[in-house]
Amino acid sequence: MVRRLLQRGLAGTLMLLLGVMIFQFVNPFIADSIGGEEGLSRLIELLPPGLQTLAQISPDFIALTGLAGYLSLGYDHPVYLVLVMSAIIGFTSRSIAGEVDRGTLALTLSRPIPRTNIYVARVAGLLVLIGVFASVGPLATRLGLAIAQPTGDVGTDQLLALTLLCGLLTWAVGGLSLMVSAASDTTGRVVGWATGFLVISFFVDYFAELWATLEPVKPLSIFWYFDTTGTVVDGSVPLTSALVLGGSGLVGVVAGWWRFTRRDFEI
Repeated sequence: MVRRLLQRGLAGTLMLLLGVMIFQFVNPFIADSIGGEEGLSRLIELLPPGLQTLAQISPDFIALTGLAGYLSLGYDHPVYLVLVMSAIIGFTSRSIAGEVDRGTLALTLSRPIPRTNIYVARVAGLLVLIGVFASVGPLATRLGLAIAQPTGDVGTDQLLALTLLCGLLTWAVGGLSLMVSAASDTTGRVVGWATGFLVISFFVDYFAELWATLEPVKPLSIFWYFDTTGTVVDGSVPLTSALVLGGSGLVGVVAGWWRFTRRDFEI
């Protein structure tokens, strides 16, 4: 059952995966072409103060974080987030709400299979997808570092911590969107709710640094706990990030199970 779920939309998922690989693979080459850590520092110093503020970066950033800090920015980038979240939300929206919309879930429910087993298969498929997308970025970064060899040091433990953080973020988004999918009848509704939630979260997280009015609500953004720079530089995931992201995903999965096993479906 899990294999069948993953095979749906496989071509699109593979293209998104390829996009993540390429995006993170080229970043070490960009760092090397600029001149490594020293070149990156000089480049940031040349940026106008206003642009530095918009980019949320300062001349001291590379001096304090090194090459690892620069590479961590690739995981905060909207391109990376859009690629990964598209795959996760696409799967969760198809796996329950999409099957309700197409009528295929009715066939599954007509068989003597407990609803919990059906739901667990969706969670298992989500975990597989999370593992793949969370690890492929850091693996591509490691490969790029091995080939480009820019000046600066990034250890395996730092990339492993980044992998864990990426997994926690995708788990949180996947669990919450699976909850919405378990309560919805169409794919579009899940995509709409999940996308709206992520856009608002990103808006709050980004603009809270520029607009003091949003500062009090910044902890409500899921991206506030996605501290890629701190994770890569320290080589460990902050405890708060692990608890909030991990807990959010767990709450979403459990709430989705409760709703899925109790709602009425037209069979």
